Amino acid sequence: MSAASATTAVDAMTMFYAHHRVTDVDLASDGDMLLFQWGTYSGDQQEFVYDITRQVITDDGDDDRIRQLSLTLRYPSTTTSRDIGNGSRWCPHPEQTESFLSVIAHHPATTHIRTSHPHRTQVTFALAG
Repeated sequence: MSAASATTAVDAMTMFYAHHRVTDVDLASDGDMLLFQWGTYSGDQQEFVYDITRQVITDDGDDDRIRQLSLTLRYPSTTTSRDIGNGSRWCPHPEQTESFLSVIAHHPATTHIRTSHPHRTQVTFALAG
């Protein structure tokens, strides 16, 4: 996946969140949110992770269920990526998608991936809780 494709994929995931609602969730209680994550998380610091995740919490009877659809791009770790650090930002409501996209577009992690190519790309859908 090229750097341009990576940012296009993040834009697509964000637009999917903005325009397609999941039923049986309470938006007011953070039932459908978007998470942007970046950083060098592994102990050996060999990978820089750039991730966008849609998290949905549904009420299935007695248990809350957390489901996550994630697009994770992994890059070789560099001095620049380590200097960016680790972090995350939440988009708590679809009405905030435009400002959330602006944060992502201007973030140092996004600037970094525009000049790099991921060595691994993963799309996962998992039960998180």
